[in-house]
Amino acid sequence: MLKPGTAEYVKAVNHSVLRYPGGLRADEDHWKEVLEKRDFMVDTDEFLEFCKQTGTTPMITVNFGTGTPEEAADWVRHLNVTKKANVKYFEVGNELYGSWHANHCSAEEYGKRAAEFIKAMKAVDPSILVTVVWVLEGDWNKVVFDYTKDLADGVNVHHYPQHTGEENDAALLGAPQSLDEILPKVRKQTEDYGVPGKKYEVWLTEWNSVDFKPGPQTLSIVNALFVADYLGSLAKHNIEQASYWDIHNDVTEQGGDYGYLSRTGAPDGDNVPRPSYWAFKIASESLRGKLVSSSTSNENVTSYLTDNNGKLSLMLVNKMPKTKANTTISIPKFEGSGTLKQLRADNSKQGYSNEDIEVKKGMKITLPAYSITTITLN
Repeated sequence: MLKPGTAEYVKAVNHSVLRYPGGLRADEDHWKEVLEKRDFMVDTDEFLEFCKQTGTTPMITVNFGTGTPEEAADWVRHLNVTKKANVKYFEVGNELYGSWHANHCSAEEYGKRAAEFIKAMKAVDPSILVTVVWVLEGDWNKVVFDYTKDLADGVNVHHYPQHTGEENDAALLGAPQSLDEILPKVRKQTEDYGVPGKKYEVWLTEWNSVDFKPGPQTLSIVNALFVADYLGSLAKHNIEQASYWDIHNDVTEQGGDYGYLSRTGAPDGDNVPRPSYWAFKIASESLRGKLVSSSTSNENVTSYLTDNNGKLSLMLVNKMPKTKANTTISIPKFEGSGTLKQLRADNSKQGYSNEDIEVKKGMKITLPAYSITTITLN
């Protein structure tokens, strides 16, 4: 993460929050030990500096699995008293419900201990926001909230729509629309299981295409289309924050990689942007301000129209693998000089095209097969 150029890449995609350390290691590593070792692992102080360089807000996952409430409280003290970093976002552990987690536990055990963590952390800084681990299916959530609803500021969930070894391009490209059911369901559960009248934050602290051992799909234009469409779908929902997994990772034996930038030793080079990175960049430049209602007559093309203080931008995602879409744009006041950008299968590893255009009422444009197109008025 601290390689030359990484901060510039990350800053360019307009992330608002970065999560540390994240993943299963969050429940194995002890922050003081990592800080004192000063080895290849990014430590707390280096992460804070990286957030400054990228203009992002830090989120911390405290060690629940092998850690203690006292250790978590000391971390808050280091961050917000010693370093005066004013870190507001914390989550208690990572995926403790999963059998794949070395320190997994029951919902009751997690809820009881998580309550102790929150008490200890807020005793140091009452202004921080702390969320507890929830899951999208099962009865875990209610049990956890039985012990934490008075203390927690919200919940965090993860979403990977595909299971490893079962990747399907068409299914993945339909997955972003599943958020229309998933996120309202989580929000409703906070109302049903929480303190009446209390508003809880909902954080989606991990999302990507497949839950484990990613394959080649993660490095393809398909994952890029999924990323752009997912970001558009997230914009529809009143969710406080969402975090993509992740910036750097490792190439698996299956031939995939979660990272949108390559890691040292990867076949595609060191710190090279992947298609998902370019999707993040093109989408983040278009999805600014307020989402405005829009639609298309083609079920394989999704549209997202935004108004950023009077500056309109339209993003169109063509999810057809071999068929272009001839599109007529009919949007009130969507006229004038603008910029057209396209990320396609043939340029998805190098970055999107960029051209100045004149937008007119009833303008016709062609959306290439498997492409992301944005038109932003100047």
